[in-house]
Amino acid sequence: MFCHTCGSLLIPESNPYGKWLKCPQGHLQPELKTSSETMILKNIDGSKRIEVLDSKNILAVHDHICQSCGYDKAELIEMSCNYSDEDNIFRMKCGKCGFVEQLDGKVK
Repeated sequence: MFCHTCGSLLIPESNPYGKWLKCPQGHLQPELKTSSETMILKNIDGSKRIEVLDSKNILAVHDHICQSCGYDKAELIEMSCNYSDEDNIFRMKCGKCGFVEQLDGKVK
């Protein structure tokens, strides 16, 4: 790259922001952008567990009657197959008591 003012070859220079090119004659080059447009946020709380509030699971949105307590909403849990010739495993977890029932066949 060449200087915009005198046309001489720019020399690489290291600075706290990384490598940059400078003119040997001391001419100013376009400003180095030092601010980042990407914001990195860290989760201070770490991971949070999904808890049952008021003895009801908030993920229980599917219609399914529990065999244990008779509650009418359940959370659908899908477990992927281990091998290509197996079907996925579907389970329904009761939104009230947490009873888990494995379903037969595919869920529509």
